[in-house]
Amino acid sequence: MPRKKERTGVDAYFEALQQILNLQSKVLTGALPHYGDRGRNDEERCRDFLAKVLPKKFSIGSGHLICSNPNIPSSSQTDVVIFDEIQNSPLHKERSAFVYPAEIVYGTVEVKGVLQSKDLKKIATDIEKIRALAPHRWYVRYGTRPKGNKAGQLIVEPNDFPGGPVPSRSFVFAYSQKGWSSAKALAISLETTLKNTNAHVHGLIVLEPGWYLYQEAYSDAGTRFFVYEDRALLRFVSGMLHCLSSFQVHQASMDRYLGQKMDI
Repeated sequence: MPRKKERTGVDAYFEALQQILNLQSKVLTGALPHYGDRGRNDEERCRDFLAKVLPKKFSIGSGHLICSNPNIPSSSQTDVVIFDEIQNSPLHKERSAFVYPAEIVYGTVEVKGVLQSKDLKKIATDIEKIRALAPHRWYVRYGTRPKGNKAGQLIVEPNDFPGGPVPSRSFVFAYSQKGWSSAKALAISLETTLKNTNAHVHGLIVLEPGWYLYQEAYSDAGTRFFVYEDRALLRFVSGMLHCLSSFQVHQASMDRYLGQKMDI
């Protein structure tokens, strides 16, 4: 009999990665006796994976997001923060977590070992907290102006400009799920949960059994998800790259955090 042709290329590579991640979560993470340790282990595996497949301009961490307006609450503890570390830096760097100005964050990822119906409401609430920071992002660019009336004497000064209302991107990374018979059934649950909220899920993957979903922006049909049950990991990474790359990050105006300029 002729030998079965082996699959090669990008499809085969990401299929192998998906199988490896599944196996690591089931066997290695599953061997840990404490549920908290399992969760942290799954989060760390997700961060390691994203650090390998995303361009180096996207740094990977975890922690809280804040803005310079003290009246806006910080985000919840965020499993994965994808941020700019070329023009910017987190405000605080501690062993357990960092604190990130909203200006420097491209996107966030909620990680679940086993995604269940009870998780959806909290995921939506956490995304809403992050999206509420978006209108309070301020960046800085530098320009020159004459000093007084003296010709030829120019000084450089910072000029703040708003980041606009577009929020950073939000994703969900689940190793497995419990309670849904199909990706379409999960989509229906998500559509129901996210209806009449400000939450938006730019991409959701369930590694086992291999589902990928993403939410349509400004759908005429209301909250609607597109659903795929093949090539989940490749679709997730491809979709994430598009979403992150289309989000503009500049140098954050740190004067806003120092209280030298009012956030209005």
